[in-house]
Amino acid sequence: MSQKNKISWLFIFSELIAAISLTLVLPEEKLIIALSSPSALIGAGLAQWSSSSESKEEDK
Repeated sequence: MSQKNKISWLFIFSELIAAISLTLVLPEEKLIIALSSPSALIGAGLAQWSSSSESKEEDK
């Protein structure tokens, strides 16, 4: 597994852990506001993963 893939999985799993912990702690009203920052983490992870996939295709 390449370094970029490891970084992207780290972002994705950290977002999942953060989202699960927030759902256990926060009431429903505050949960919507609090989940926006972990969503940014998963977006960063997916962007990193996408860029690594594109660079592999260009190498072929």
